[in-house]
Amino acid sequence: MIKTLSFRSVLGFGLAVLFTQAVNANDGLSPEEANSIVKEDIASTQIMAEVCPAVIGKNAKLDANVKLLTQMYLKDYTGSMTLDQLQADPEYKSILQETRKAAQETSKEEQQAVCMDVVEYQA
Repeated sequence: MIKTLSFRSVLGFGLAVLFTQAVNANDGLSPEEANSIVKEDIASTQIMAEVCPAVIGKNAKLDANVKLLTQMYLKDYTGSMTLDQLQADPEYKSILQETRKAAQETSKEEQQAVCMDVVEYQA
């Protein structure tokens, strides 16, 4: 069982980091549904990369964990997908904007807690 961090924009930045099982084909989801979840997870990690340095300072472990999580999520994508390809996807762009907005609406204390969870994450 793989554990990953997940940031759900609909829950807001402070409530979003949850330890969950990675999406896989046995979850009963269609490929499109599974890919949408992967897009949400990747958007969350990308927003953490944007927000966290301002909250906790530059941190090599944060950077490494964001890269690690992004690569883990990309492996869950049905079909082949790179981060560059994903960033051109209209659905991903929309999810990224929603996630960015949710992060802006969250307190600095909650942001700091989420950022520290990412720093302390161990695969």
